[in-house]
Amino acid sequence: MAISTRKWIKLIGPYPYNPTLIFLFFSSIFFSRFAPFVSLYPAGSERFKAAALVILASLIPGLFFSSGAMLLNRFRFWSRESTFLYILEVAFFQLMNLAILRRIAYFLFQHLDKFGTTLLPFTSNVFFGTLSLALISLALMHQAERQVVERLTKANDLVLKLEAERAELIQADEKLRRQTSQFLHDRVQSDLMVVGMKLKSISEHSSAEVNEVIDRAIERLEKTRARDLRNLIQILTPNLEAGSLRSALDALLEQYRGNMEVSLQISESTEELDSEILLGIFRIVEQSILNSLVHGSPHRVQISVSTNSAGVTDIIVSDDGSGSAVEEIVPGVGTAIIDSWVGILNGSKEIDSAPGHGYRLQVT
Repeated sequence: MAISTRKWIKLIGPYPYNPTLIFLFFSSIFFSRFAPFVSLYPAGSERFKAAALVILASLIPGLFFSSGAMLLNRFRFWSRESTFLYILEVAFFQLMNLAILRRIAYFLFQHLDKFGTTLLPFTSNVFFGTLSLALISLALMHQAERQVVERLTKANDLVLKLEAERAELIQADEKLRRQTSQFLHDRVQSDLMVVGMKLKSISEHSSAEVNEVIDRAIERLEKTRARDLRNLIQILTPNLEAGSLRSALDALLEQYRGNMEVSLQISESTEELDSEILLGIFRIVEQSILNSLVHGSPHRVQISVSTNSAGVTDIIVSDDGSGSAVEEIVPGVGTAIIDSWVGILNGSKEIDSAPGHGYRLQVT
């Protein structure tokens, strides 16, 4: 029995005051009570005047009680945990509520000739009844607010978890690229050199016809090692601290120019950005143009990267491919990488696409 009693007392309060909710609650209560009288006036200036007076009269108690809540939150010197003191606070303001209600009704009686309402008598039963309603209203407001806060907290936790997962995705992707690049640089390049040296040693004991074939093979190996493999390593792990974003993107786009026309514009201010930001721009363009090739089969792709004086960078990748409805675009690994970089760089992404009208990605 004692446990049950304490439980019910705890439901009464005390609760923290939310001035915004209190303002909205009391203003809406008074407005809903007085608003029906506005419709009694003919449309025009009379109804407009009546509505203005009702709105003004409804805002006054909301401002009074929300101001009182702010003052209590800031200057209360007695216990915030006492249910008894909490009830006394609400009771005091409820007395003020009943007094203000009469003042407001008198004000409207004076200014609105069609205003008429029956006020509750100022008795102990009315006071304790309205006090109970006030305590219940505050409890319900607090419960609703707490539920909203809990949902927002869960949503924020999910956002943080998603951002952490995206960061892990980028880290794993970059780690794999570095490992692959290191393998190509250390193992494949050295193997190609060894093969070339062995072919040269064989040519010393072969006929002229065989030597001609061996020379072409060595030339092809050297070309692969010196150009193709180097470009691949640069794409996998672009050295943006030593080189420029344009040179890195040119190496990337070279492999696509045989299949479509690609144009690239980069502002000078973009090249001055931090290397991590440049890497993010590179990865976003890399995945965007790959998505264009795979899903849109475009003839022309335009890439623009510009940075304004405030340091805000716009990346725009557009193509003249087949396009599709935005809601029908299915996210894949490339989209996940783009979204991860957008999150890491505190950016935003917009997609514009329609069947037969190409695809346009803008990352800011």
